[in-house]
Amino acid sequence: MPRRYTKREKVNAVIAAEMSSVEAAAEQAGIPRKTLAYWLDAPEFADLRHKTREEMSAGMATIVHLAQTRIVAEIEAGNFQPHDLVILLGVATDKSQLLSGAPTARTETRSLSESLPDHEKEALADAIDAWIKERPSVDA
Repeated sequence: MPRRYTKREKVNAVIAAEMSSVEAAAEQAGIPRKTLAYWLDAPEFADLRHKTREEMSAGMATIVHLAQTRIVAEIEAGNFQPHDLVILLGVATDKSQLLSGAPTARTETRSLSESLPDHEKEALADAIDAWIKERPSVDA
């Protein structure tokens, strides 16, 4: 006979899976991974999952603010070694860029022909012009 889980056990497992992973939450709660995955897809937990994400996001913003304040105080007090400051700077920069979307919003423009010599640029332009003239009309 399959084991029956209380609503509380289900809720705790779903919240844990949202905050980490299905595998980690299933192992921690002693619940089969497939069972927990099924619960995650169940409509009855949709509001809980959405609420959990919002609360987690708000909570992380608070943690970031508190950690940032503490780190600044520790730096001002001289409690970091130089090598620790370098690591801290790198991690803080990476996280700041990630949160602002900077690493994923990189825009780069490059001309494919800028490194070509003039005679190759002219040959390329002639080839493009010839291709345009030879291609069938879109309206036909």
